[in-house]
Amino acid sequence: MSSMLLDSEGPVRTITMTNGGVFNPDSLSQFSNALDAVLADEASGVLCITGQGKSFSQGLDLEYLMANPDGAMNFVGECMTTVGRLLSYPLPVVSLVNGHAFGLGAMIALASDYKVMREDRGFFCLPEIDLGATLTYRMNALVCGKLSGNVLRDVLLTGRRIAGPEAQDWGIVDRAAPLDALRDLAMDLVQPMCSKNRQALSGLKRGINSNILTVIESDEPEMTISGA
Repeated sequence: MSSMLLDSEGPVRTITMTNGGVFNPDSLSQFSNALDAVLADEASGVLCITGQGKSFSQGLDLEYLMANPDGAMNFVGECMTTVGRLLSYPLPVVSLVNGHAFGLGAMIALASDYKVMREDRGFFCLPEIDLGATLTYRMNALVCGKLSGNVLRDVLLTGRRIAGPEAQDWGIVDRAAPLDALRDLAMDLVQPMCSKNRQALSGLKRGINSNILTVIESDEPEMTISGA
């Protein structure tokens, strides 16, 4: 059963995560293949990423990680490499956060050029502190590169669940709106970035995100950051 659906409407390509946005090797491969397919289509102009029902993405498949402890870090590194592609993706990338964005799901949103979030349901959350876990080096580079100050402190060190209006106030997402308005709002926001040269757009995005990409694309093995 497919965990990712790829739809087209004019120049807009939409990847919909259909399994709660839970990432295991199968769903990660499908997500990566969808990114490839969008780029291979010269008519593609915008990439939207969204979920179904109450979830945008619940993040890593914890059952898979617990069942495969020896390969867990390698898999997390592969996930971050794939998410890192969004940071220099040669098309505008918009996350339509229709519901819960937890862990890796929150990171997909952070890696997108624009984020719009449902205002009445769903939370943005990095739950590591409540799981008794730390971020990996690649995750940390993304989160600390995209959040800062008190927002970074409260998101990361408290595990706070942040609803759409608060996420907008904190600058985590661009706008919060009713679910049925998210797509139109996203298209309005992304319009100034549309129809740009792909190579130039990718290069400029790579420059903006160079500090994050240096870590994500390094040859160092993935590992968690140890506490004192």
